[in-house]
Amino acid sequence: MKVVLTGGPGSGKSTVLQVLRGAGYSVRHDAARHIIGERKQQGLPARPDPADFAREILEREIESFKAPDETPAEAPIFYERGVADAAAFLLAAGAHSLEAANELVGRYPYDKVFLFPPWEEIYVTDDERDHSFEHAVSVYESTRRWYLTHYPDLLEMPLADAGARAEYILDQLKA
Repeated sequence: MKVVLTGGPGSGKSTVLQVLRGAGYSVRHDAARHIIGERKQQGLPARPDPADFAREILEREIESFKAPDETPAEAPIFYERGVADAAAFLLAAGAHSLEAANELVGRYPYDKVFLFPPWEEIYVTDDERDHSFEHAVSVYESTRRWYLTHYPDLLEMPLADAGARAEYILDQLKA
């Protein structure tokens, strides 16, 4: 089972993934943060041209989606963002048509989607997250619209501590 956690930056996805990993679940982290970190270590600007950045994110998200997992087949794999996010980014950057972006979403489907809303009380910037909270809200809104066109049964996460959010996810997967 492939489960994606998506939403704007700084909404608690990574923290919830840490809780899930600590409970023994397999998690895959956001490609964009890794790319930004690698570029900064190399002395490069954090982000390349938006279209190039989106293509690199997509490539890594597809690799992550296809990567084998050693956990039991019935155990969920949790993804911090995913191919659908990368497809939307490519579309927004003008690097893909709507048809091509939709085709990517269909080719790499997730079984369940959890949408993390903006939460100003926990939003912080760091080495990879250098945008404002207003930007995070904008990303959330566009992510929400995009995912609803492909996953109308997505579940919006409650504003709660990371443990309660992880428990909510696991409860929803059992339902």
